[in-house]
Amino acid sequence: MPALLALLLLPVLAAAQPSAEWIKAPDAAAELVTEPVFGGQVALFRAGPSDGEVIVLVHGLGRNAARDWEKTIPALAQRYTVYALDLPGFGYSDKGNHLYSPENFARVVQGVLAERVQRPFTLIGHSMGGAVALAFAAAYPQRVSRLVLVDAAGVLHRSVYAEFLGRVGAQRAIGMDSPWFEQVVRAIQLRAENWPIHGKVMLERAGVRRRLFGGDPNAIAAFALVEHDFSEALRAIRAPTLVIWGAEDTIAPPRTGQALASAIGGARLVVLEGVAHAPQVEAPDRFNPIVLDEIDGRQLAAPPYALPEGDPASKRNGSCTLSRRAEFTGDYERVMLDNCADATITNARIGYLQVANSTVRVVNSHVRKGIDARNARIELTGGSVRGHMVLDATSVDAAATRFADPRVASNAGDIPIVLRFSVVEMSGSGNEPWMLHNIRRLAPGETLIR
Repeated sequence: MPALLALLLLPVLAAAQPSAEWIKAPDAAAELVTEPVFGGQVALFRAGPSDGEVIVLVHGLGRNAARDWEKTIPALAQRYTVYALDLPGFGYSDKGNHLYSPENFARVVQGVLAERVQRPFTLIGHSMGGAVALAFAAAYPQRVSRLVLVDAAGVLHRSVYAEFLGRVGAQRAIGMDSPWFEQVVRAIQLRAENWPIHGKVMLERAGVRRRLFGGDPNAIAAFALVEHDFSEALRAIRAPTLVIWGAEDTIAPPRTGQALASAIGGARLVVLEGVAHAPQVEAPDRFNPIVLDEIDGRQLAAPPYALPEGDPASKRNGSCTLSRRAEFTGDYERVMLDNCADATITNARIGYLQVANSTVRVVNSHVRKGIDARNARIELTGGSVRGHMVLDATSVDAAATRFADPRVASNAGDIPIVLRFSVVEMSGSGNEPWMLHNIRRLAPGETLIR
């Protein structure tokens, strides 16, 4: 009964009085303010000069909430006005059985800051906070002068994310060479694929949230995050954007950073080697200077990430036969893979890609005339595919890729195939772009048409 009583009281539990003692920065202060979305109070922290350029920090999941920025705020507050808040459901803020979705959190940020910050500001979001920052920048573009995304969680389709987590877990539990590795991954993936299609609609019901998640804000926010489709938001962002990622992140795959930097126009990507999911906590001596350079407008961290489209400038062919971990970069008239495991194509312009009995990752690359694949697995991240994909016993996992042929893919084999699309863009035939964030299954002989 005590546990049940606690759950019943959860929506009305009051927030404790926040303290700014943890902020070792000039003019640090903390207060409880009312937010207009859930009708509760949130803890708002401020530091730095009152007349400085404004920086807003948004935290991710976890108990620390805004304290995840403890090592960052002092560096920023020397010259800038810094705001950080505990999102509803976290830290000192009120907690309840509410729909803690990225769009609702974005509305909270706007509601709290509307009267306090009139000028456009730099918005920095980490993990779930990166997803909130994306939603905010898309909903209130005039409010954001610069966007910094740090190991942003979500974005990829839940099936793809489940596979990533499955691989990480399997590697830790049973080792890379175990014969059960792929079976474990597939089991986790099937559970994600078979979740009800209208998961987001289910989340809108308080009774469902209580039954599935016990009204826990962390659980609700995590599920709402992976249910969110960022396809439109990514391509609506116009603010200068820097994406920062820890190379060893096992929570938000580095592939997500590549997808973000590909889909957001002019975005730049910095990968910090030896760093995991929280660069601002693990490596502030490396993270803080990058952020300061970005806010100062020096943009020294990296050039624009996305490789410009264009026809291959070279007539050379690339090939791999009976090999592992072959790597290709640059321009090719044709790339042919046959019994080539774990191949990688990066920053390339290719006329035609032919894949047989192989696995390949294609990153930030453009395929101009199509893909012909048999008994293969193809992972596309960013870039584009202009021609038709003809697939036989081949799975395709595409993230932030642009498909320009109205006939996206055909199943030329005699067994069903699965196509996984995360925040992809379909274009061609002079029509308006069509965003797709879903799983498509093609029966033998079936063609996916834009």
